Amino acid sequence: MRRNASLLLRALLAAPLALTAIPVLADTYLCAGDSVRVFADDAGLGSSPIRTITGPTAGIAECYAIALDNKHGELWVTTQSTIRAFAARADGDATPLRTITGPSLFAVGIAVDVEADEVYVGTPGGQIFVYPRTGNGSPTPLRTIQSAALGTVVGLFVDRVNDELYAVNGAGSIVVFSRTADGTVSPLRPFATTTQPFGLVVDAHGNEVFVAEGASTISVRDRSGALLRSINDANLTKSTGLALRRDAILLVGNQYQSSTTQDAIFGYPRTQNGGASSVIDINFAAPLQRSAWGLATSHGFECNEGQTTSYCLFREGFE
Repeated sequence: MRRNASLLLRALLAAPLALTAIPVLADTYLCAGDSVRVFADDAGLGSSPIRTITGPTAGIAECYAIALDNKHGELWVTTQSTIRAFAARADGDATPLRTITGPSLFAVGIAVDVEADEVYVGTPGGQIFVYPRTGNGSPTPLRTIQSAALGTVVGLFVDRVNDELYAVNGAGSIVVFSRTADGTVSPLRPFATTTQPFGLVVDAHGNEVFVAEGASTISVRDRSGALLRSINDANLTKSTGLALRRDAILLVGNQYQSSTTQDAIFGYPRTQNGGASSVIDINFAAPLQRSAWGLATSHGFECNEGQTTSYCLFREGFE
């Protein structure tokens, strides 16, 4: 018996240890002209990017929107006439994993439905193209949504809980379609008319929709579009991208529209109502950039809380 116990102990010591995944700090992704800049979630005033995706091979130009697919560890980036998928941990002049292009594709807004394996792309022509997530080259769209309610589609969000697609018209309106809409269709409902909307995040189970109004205000609405509350900050000059973290912090991209002041990322408690000072300030040490637009975080709400698209939590970081 003693000999068997000794053999068992030696076998256990010789066996490789089973490693447990350790959660990593979240990354905050900012779409900034000809680059995507990545910041640690504990970044503050004076922080610089921990990674920057840029260069001729990366091919990022006039980046307006990004979508983070945490399930597959991929970052989708609009680059005017293409959309490009990178490894989420890419850095420098990285080669895209896949590139989707087409004669009529001018990419502005983007969202990824990780459950359906689909990528939604908004264009200035009032169209939304739906491509297979694994598409490469010039694939035929799976569906094309057209509507008189769509202008330049600068923002998209897929609400899998309610099977709905939110589309932001840069001219000042937001409309809601069926997630599987195809062809020339009417919206399920108009959602809201705003000043100059861009970013939009839906918390389906919380029945709240966060909208960057384009100036100093983030509106929080219910799914019918009724205003619940507003987050106001005089330091917000032009709010752009939005991302909702699982620690209940709402990240907001801000353009100063200045040649001398660096664009910023601010963070506010998601339940904030009325005037607020940001609890997070990022990006002031980075080199001056072209305007900040799309925003994403690798630690968004859990998938079962309704955010199954761009901001879905990737279990324990990018294992």
